[in-house]
Amino acid sequence: MSALAGSSVFALNKEGYVAIARIVETRITPEEYEQMRERLGMGDAPPPGGQFHVAAVGEDGKIRIVEVWDSRDEAEVWAEKVAAARNEAGFGGGPPMIEYLEVHRVVQR
Repeated sequence: MSALAGSSVFALNKEGYVAIARIVETRITPEEYEQMRERLGMGDAPPPGGQFHVAAVGEDGKIRIVEVWDSRDEAEVWAEKVAAARNEAGFGGGPPMIEYLEVHRVVQR
């Protein structure tokens, strides 16, 4: 088997339900993103219910986030905590744009 061989799984959470992907246009800079992580006490692991988190910088210099969650409810609970910290910090100039999707399959190296 090659070192680059991948795996492909249907995206079910531990209860057997379909996982949820969340795509967030944060409207914050990478520096503000790092400050938010600190405010929220984030370490190197996703929050409870989170399976996967990627933060990327868009062409506009703002952070976009792609996450996979066990459930939409858990993602929304976390989003409320993030919104409170974001409002307290005065970041973003408006609420983020968030899209929720049912995950069909996860493929990884």
